[in-house]
Amino acid sequence: MDAALARGEAASCPRCRATLYRNGSASLDMALALAVTSVILLLLLNCFPLLALKVQQVTRDTTLLHAALAMWNDGMHLLSLLVIITTVLAPALQISLAIYLLCILRFGDASQALGAPLRALQSLRPWSMVEIFMLGLLVSLVKLQHMADIVIGPALWSCAGLIFITAALTSVLTPRNLWLWARATRRSRANARVKHV
Repeated sequence: MDAALARGEAASCPRCRATLYRNGSASLDMALALAVTSVILLLLLNCFPLLALKVQQVTRDTTLLHAALAMWNDGMHLLSLLVIITTVLAPALQISLAIYLLCILRFGDASQALGAPLRALQSLRPWSMVEIFMLGLLVSLVKLQHMADIVIGPALWSCAGLIFITAALTSVLTPRNLWLWARATRRSRANARVKHV
């Protein structure tokens, strides 16, 4: 059973002093706003160029998917699939599941089964590796800066934003918060039905 905590307080294990959970200021609407922002940033990441290389008078730019397809065409099939899975598919599925869960709680029937989508979301989180991709890209940029002029594209900025927004979304979209929001939604809808009667 959850102990009643004031906002900002944390529950700790009396034996080992490990933090069990915090009662933060996260709300369902804030989580939904973060999820929608993640969708926008993910779309920008996949639609616009990451960067452009300018060598002499020739400029080449590439998107994330074009880079993965170029790796596939160069015979790096496994690496290409890994890039697509960890930077496109896993984040898209993770954000889609988050929006699905939050929309059910906000606009739908909070008594619907949340367990299966929540378990799927939890199992997808380790496969979303946008921050690892960003780190590798930054290392590559440092190495390439002596060979060509590099123009950073809008997708790189949205990738950086997506890292912070998904980190914030992950911190507020905990199983405990989802169940608390579901319980609060059920209570408020039950109270609304009683007032209408």
